[in-house]
Amino acid sequence: MNTFNRKLGLVENFFNIVHDLGGMIDVNLIRVEGSINGAILQQTLDVLQKRHPLLQVHIVKSADGVYFQSHRTTKIPLSIIDKQDENQWLKVAQDELHQKFPNNTNPLCRVILLRSTIPGGMSEIIVTFHHAIIDGISSITFINELLSYYDKIKVEGYLSNIPIMEFLPPVEERLNKNLINQTKNKKTAHKSLKPQIFIETEAPPTERKTHFVTHSFSQEITLRLKQRCKQEKTTIHGALCAAMLLGTAKIAFDNTSINLSCGSNINLRKYCQPEISPKSLGCFVSTVEEIHTLDANMSFWDLARECKSKINTSINLGIPIAFASNESLKNMNKDSINQMSNYNMGRHTTIQISNLGKLNLSNVYGDVTLKELYFATGQHWIGASLCLCVVTFHEQLYFTFLHVVPLVSSQTAQLLVDAFIDIIKQACTQENF
Repeated sequence: MNTFNRKLGLVENFFNIVHDLGGMIDVNLIRVEGSINGAILQQTLDVLQKRHPLLQVHIVKSADGVYFQSHRTTKIPLSIIDKQDENQWLKVAQDELHQKFPNNTNPLCRVILLRSTIPGGMSEIIVTFHHAIIDGISSITFINELLSYYDKIKVEGYLSNIPIMEFLPPVEERLNKNLINQTKNKKTAHKSLKPQIFIETEAPPTERKTHFVTHSFSQEITLRLKQRCKQEKTTIHGALCAAMLLGTAKIAFDNTSINLSCGSNINLRKYCQPEISPKSLGCFVSTVEEIHTLDANMSFWDLARECKSKINTSINLGIPIAFASNESLKNMNKDSINQMSNYNMGRHTTIQISNLGKLNLSNVYGDVTLKELYFATGQHWIGASLCLCVVTFHEQLYFTFLHVVPLVSSQTAQLLVDAFIDIIKQACTQENF
């Protein structure tokens, strides 16, 4: 492998600062049926590391800034654990959200294989990334290649001539800044609206932990939701935003009229020149935040359409591009992020939704069957009061609901999950919901 280095970009450096404090670590949970051979899995990781430059780097600090550097980076580590119980994957993944990458020559990715000891049982592959080198789309690319190459190596014994991806510059150097509407990109409506931030108990960042609850919808419910969204002229993402907003209002607030904020993660690849392929790993993500006023008579579908409309308006104004290329990110440091983390307990939005959309993943990779897929990012340093991570594959929706204890209790989080599920099901079955 060739050696290379470059300075971290604006968003990459921001995630690196938060990581050094202990937050925003990215964890992916892959649940499969079929026996996984640890030696072949390690070979597969070696192939992927050679293919993707950002899997070959570690982070070094110099007098003039922070750099990705590939010289002397070690192999992606693989830990193999024989499962003791069927829910062990949840605890292991939750622990990974709080385990920083060491400041040495280790790569910014690690993998755990939780191997089933029951014939025909479910095994889990848990992949953890430093957020500076990854986003949601990149994680899915990694997972698809991991399972595909694993099957090929198992059948063929060795893979040669694997295409090597380009080592890309920071995203802000590729963004088409002409898409930013310079005269209209400030949304004045936000100035007069102060969103409610939901916190039950205060605690310093060092005493917080990100917890999560997973859930999935059947193919029947997923299809019905898709059909209803089409009928109501909105999107599945708009419906998910509406369900989270209404669910939060139901369980957390007594007011008849409240303002809640809802953030959505935005994939920046298509706003770059040239456009960045989904095959390239990296951090090419931004966000938009919208504020919605909810009252007792709010229609679910009206709110879903409003969510879709506001997000589209922000994108058309170029707000995600402006955010990711904002020079103010250069001024971020541990002190400023510590201050952010203590203001409103670090909650900058009420709700954040990371929706990767419909994934082009196979059901079967040789003798391994992909059954479930979830992802999560540590919210305990800075983040939203409540966060939802979503993927769609095999015509099913898979959800990870994140909350930070003790700011929001596990009991309250479960109430939100139940309310969210109930709202979606009612919206799919009741014409005038």
